[in-house]
Amino acid sequence: MGHVLPAGFSELEPFVDQWVLADTAARSAKRRSCSYAELRQFYDAMVGHAERALELLSAQQLGCLGAPEQRLLKLMLSLAEIGPAIEWYESPEVLDGFPADRFPMVEMLPDTRAQE
Repeated sequence: MGHVLPAGFSELEPFVDQWVLADTAARSAKRRSCSYAELRQFYDAMVGHAERALELLSAQQLGCLGAPEQRLLKLMLSLAEIGPAIEWYESPEVLDGFPADRFPMVEMLPDTRAQE
């Protein structure tokens, strides 16, 4: 199968099965279904690799990413989804916010769609 993630990111491979998710809706649902401790564990593992991951990904074009890079992108999108839960709310849910199901996705754009 080759490398699950790009070289230098093998430390994050234990999170691939749980956090490489299909789309925005799946990432939001995952955040809401996890405990704060689970979110924190993922956040703490990811944040130390985020700058390097963004450098690697920003040097490439969406639509042309290899499978390892696509998985890394999806991990970073999951990090972006849970970031506010860790940094602002210290809770999987938005405090004093509307229930997430009140805001259904109208159009789902693929995470790795080619840039135009």
